[in-house]
Amino acid sequence: MWFNLKEFKDRINSKRVLKIALPMMLSNITVPLLGFVDTAVIGQLGDAKLIAALGLGSILISTLYWLCGFLRMGTTGLTAQAKGSKLTDEVFLTLLRGLLLGIFLGFFILIIAYPIFFIFFFISPAEVDVETLALQYAEIRVLSAPFAIATIPIVGWLIALEKTLSVFFIQVFINLLNIILNLYLVFQLGMGIEGVAYATLISEIIGLLLALFISFKSLV
Repeated sequence: MWFNLKEFKDRINSKRVLKIALPMMLSNITVPLLGFVDTAVIGQLGDAKLIAALGLGSILISTLYWLCGFLRMGTTGLTAQAKGSKLTDEVFLTLLRGLLLGIFLGFFILIIAYPIFFIFFFISPAEVDVETLALQYAEIRVLSAPFAIATIPIVGWLIALEKTLSVFFIQVFINLLNIILNLYLVFQLGMGIEGVAYATLISEIIGLLLALFISFKSLV
């Protein structure tokens, strides 16, 4: 019989499930910290318009990236199937396809960014000063699209390989780097909302490099 129930039960146990799930739970908890830190830092400048602009810009960029979230679960499913079938080459090719698709979608978002910004502010108008600041933030943040979206399938791929601790490490690293860069660019260099945007941009670029390095180590 091709499916052995006893063998399946032996392989899937509470310890193994917890080993996969716990780091993912912690990783998901850290996700809102990125926006929380940005708001906390910009709030210290004492200008309500900056906070409003940051909120608008963050919603806009987060929504664009969220639309590409299918890359994570899609990559996870396909990789898990390939791993279960012991198709080593297909495991690698699934990562490669997801990575290339993520980069493609990221550059596509860059191309259509300004029409989307126009539509967004047309639907959700704000004061002129707030819209100007929000646009400054969004114009910088959207530059990270190829990097941030390319990271999504890598995360899904690592989940399929049960390397959720690596996913947690990547997320924590990005958050910590973002905090450090926020404090430096906003308070030391006085860059304001642009400093917050650049901090997140740099964090997401380096986060992708770290994710690629971890993926490479998982292959060898």
